Amino acid sequence: MFRPPNPAPMARDSRHATRRPLWALVLLSPIIAEMLSGSSAPLEWLNPFVPLLLVWLYGAGVLVVRETAVRWRIGWAGILVLGVAYGIIEEGLAVKSFFDPGWMDLGSLSWYGRWFDTNWVWAVWLSIYHAVVSIAVPIFLVDWIWPETRGRAFTSKRGYIAAVGLLASATLFLNVVLTAYRPSMWHLLGGVGAVALLVWFARHQADRLWARLPTGRAPRPRTYAIAGFAFLGGSFLIYAGGPSLGGHPAITFLEGGLILLGAILLLRRTAGNPEYKGQQYAFGAGVVGFLITLAVFLEIAGWRGMGVVGAVFAYLMVRLYRRTPKVEAGPHTVGELPAPR
Repeated sequence: MFRPPNPAPMARDSRHATRRPLWALVLLSPIIAEMLSGSSAPLEWLNPFVPLLLVWLYGAGVLVVRETAVRWRIGWAGILVLGVAYGIIEEGLAVKSFFDPGWMDLGSLSWYGRWFDTNWVWAVWLSIYHAVVSIAVPIFLVDWIWPETRGRAFTSKRGYIAAVGLLASATLFLNVVLTAYRPSMWHLLGGVGAVALLVWFARHQADRLWARLPTGRAPRPRTYAIAGFAFLGGSFLIYAGGPSLGGHPAITFLEGGLILLGAILLLRRTAGNPEYKGQQYAFGAGVVGFLITLAVFLEIAGWRGMGVVGAVFAYLMVRLYRRTPKVEAGPHTVGELPAPR
């Protein structure tokens, strides 16, 4: 007698197929954003509390963004906007560096562009950094390595809710424990309001606005690699060197906005065309390439282990570029394929 297939084994196989990319995603985000950048150098990771805390925050954040994009079926524009929202959650609500004038990494940005007890230049810089480096690049690399999982949810509904809970708990823990600085309730409410507005914009408007941008023929991948390197390197130079290069925060914001607009218009040329997948990868490799270069200089400056991390990533990026994706998934991004119900 015919028996219908048991759905339980198929569900288990589906979960198994996404297990490796899920773990790669939650690990790549803190490793690229913190270890490769030198924010948390490799030797610091020998303290088990450091990787635990970073994976808790970054891993939950990038997973929430990806799973939200899949469920809402939004593309890269929406993912980047959600990435900005994550940057506000981490830097504004969790570690409070957007408001704390004594934050250890601020330097001259503790006074340059500080109005109403908010470090505005630092806030804009870090929001862009997290959107690109902490969120978009890890998601893109996982898409590139496992293209067959593109558009597929990594978690069940229960797992998705758990990821949101982990991000919320990490934010609350860091807010209370990390520093003694306490921003006003209005600052925190403003941060929460900004996150809510960005989440709404990501779901309803980001892809529509993206679709209205001009398109055209994309240059060669080499141009995109240079552009990715210049985008992140230029952002570091413009925002960190604001008092010297800008002289006034308004000029710094204008300079940063122009380099961001240039990157957006260049990437728009590759959207929706599978012929330009190499250009998309090259831009991401250029972004990572700047961090690799930075790691070399940090090693020379005495940050032990940075050279090894940079060399490993250089090898991986070259190897990934040479490999052919196992499944041709077409021009869709992670958020543009139907999510499983």
